[in-house]
Order: sequence, then C-alpha cells, then structure tokens
Amino acid sequence: MVFILSILAVIGLIAMILSVISPYINPKHFIWTSFFGLSFWVILAYNVVILLFLMLLWSRKAWIAVLALLVAIPGLNKSYSFGNKATGDNCIRIMSYNVHIFRPVDNEKETEQFAYQVMNMIKEQSPDILCCQEFHGYSNKISRTKCIEEFATNTGFQYVYFNRKNNYAGNVIFSKFPIAKVDEESGFGKENTYGVMVSVDAGEKGKFHVANMHLLSYMITDSEINVLTSTPDRQNNLDTISRSVLHKLGSSFQRRSDELQSVLDEMPPIDGPIIICGDFNETPLSYNYRQMQKAGFTDTFTKVGRGIKPTYAGKLPLLRIDYVWANNGITPLDFNRLRYKGSDHYPVMLDFSIQ
Repeated sequence: MVFILSILAVIGLIAMILSVISPYINPKHFIWTSFFGLSFWVILAYNVVILLFLMLLWSRKAWIAVLALLVAIPGLNKSYSFGNKATGDNCIRIMSYNVHIFRPVDNEKETEQFAYQVMNMIKEQSPDILCCQEFHGYSNKISRTKCIEEFATNTGFQYVYFNRKNNYAGNVIFSKFPIAKVDEESGFGKENTYGVMVSVDAGEKGKFHVANMHLLSYMITDSEINVLTSTPDRQNNLDTISRSVLHKLGSSFQRRSDELQSVLDEMPPIDGPIIICGDFNETPLSYNYRQMQKAGFTDTFTKVGRGIKPTYAGKLPLLRIDYVWANNGITPLDFNRLRYKGSDHYPVMLDFSIQ
C-alpha cells in the first residue's frame, strides 16, 4: 500500500511542478504544460489526499507530498488572495462582465428578460465604468445598436463606445465619464476584434485609459461536458469526446497566446494609468497571465481581493478567468466577484483611485 501511494505521490509531485512552470512555457512551443496549469486546483487536491493517506500510515514517504505542496506555493500566491480592502480618495468603480449574449445558463429566462435583470443588478452596484463582453442584441424588436443605447440609458451611463464596423465582437464600454477613442493608428485604434480601448476623463478624479478584452474561449460545449460528467454517456463516448476536448483546449491555448501577443505588441504608447479588464479565458497558472505581468500589469485581485473567487459560472469549478489588470498608475482599493448567477461568468468589480 505504501509503495503504491509513494508512486502516486511522485506522480503528484511531477504534475505540480509542471503546473507551476506552465506560465513560463509558451504553448506554441510545448502545449502540455498548459493542461497542468489549467488543472492546478485538481492537482493540489490530489496531493493533499495523498499526503493524508501517507500520514495515516505513518509513512516517511509523506515528504514527497509535502514537497509537492511546497512547490504549489507560487501557484497559490496567484490563485488565492489574502488582500485587504484599502481606503482612498476619489474612488472610481469599474465592472467587467461577460453577459454571454444575454443567454442565461439555466435557460429558465428569455433573453430580453435576462437583459433587464442584468440592468437592475448593474444599477444596484452602480459602477462608473462597465466593460461588457459578448454583448449582442437582446431583443428582436430593435437593432443591436439600439439595444446598446437602451441598455446605457436604463443603467445610467451617458457615454458608450463599441466597434460599429463589421468585425464587432461584443466588446462594449459604458461610462459615466466622458470617453474618447484611442489613436486610430495604434493597437486598439485599429478596431481589433478582441479588444477596444478608450481614454476616460473623470474630472478631478483623474484621467486614465480603459481596455475591454475578450480572448478566444475554450470552445467546449455543454454537451461535451455532460458526456464527461455523466457515467452512462462517458462509457460510450469517452474516447471521441476526450480527443475533441483535448484538441479544443490545445488549439485555444496556442491561439490565445497569439491574440494577447498581438494586443501587447500594438499597445498604444500611453504614459499614464491603464486598466485592462475582460474575459481572458486563462487561469493564473497560464502563459498569458505571466505575459501580462511582464508587460507591467498587476492582477488587482491578488492585491485587494480575498479568497479564490472563481469567475466562471459554468460546470467547470474554480476557474478564475476574468480579470481587472492595472499598471502602476492605478491604486487598487477593493476587488469583488459578485455571485450573480445568470451568464456563464460572474461579474468582477474593482474600486480604485488614480495615483
């Protein structure tokens, strides 16, 4: 028994090492570490269970599992936050929410009904800036543009920016402060399909830039998840579905690394406060997460957030894939993930001030 557990402990240690180093390896060069990064919480739980069994058997081999947990510390520092709420003058609130084309995950509401419920939630939280992803028309009675205008009016936003061209990708920025589009010749000014950026003039509270992004999803369907989690279906279709899911995961890891690199390469030359928020479809143990850090941005959740706060509301648990990133011109004050069940994402919200 101890021998078998020792082998399993070694496997757990190797898996944890691969998980923790995954942010340092471009998935275009070696794809497999990205799978381990995505599975960080599963690997951590696996090692905890192995440690408990070895301790119950009073085995000296428990040191292997202990070592795996020590290796996990850098991943925990990114995935779990002990941050505290700060105070500051001239507080501004920004919310990021993937509204999932106003299609509720429980399928119990009509699209238009759900859209109005989202409006009520936003009015209650009263953000100064709202960044929506996957914002599409929620009524067949009016156009998409009219839906955006109505949404802004009903939620108290005087200013709106979105890509009005044919490559509109559902990224919309709503603001209670005056906004202006960034330079036409730089990065987001070219109407990139996975991101839009504006400059914001908040008067005496300061001026800053906001980018709203949505990188490629994993493209895994609910039916595929159901097959993997339903015993009868899993026995009949495991091989076919597993190959499909692995292919989609691998392809999305690689394509998102290209998308983010393109965004960072074409970032406007801004010397001032910047917030980049949205649905990145990447966990903290990912290559893209480290690329954002290398570009000078901080995951504000790790500074003023608390707990794990997964942002994906679908059937895959503990995935934090929505972020509010900020450069050193921004002072984070408080971070919240709202347990508002509707979309397949939870809204995230940051209170901040301008340095």
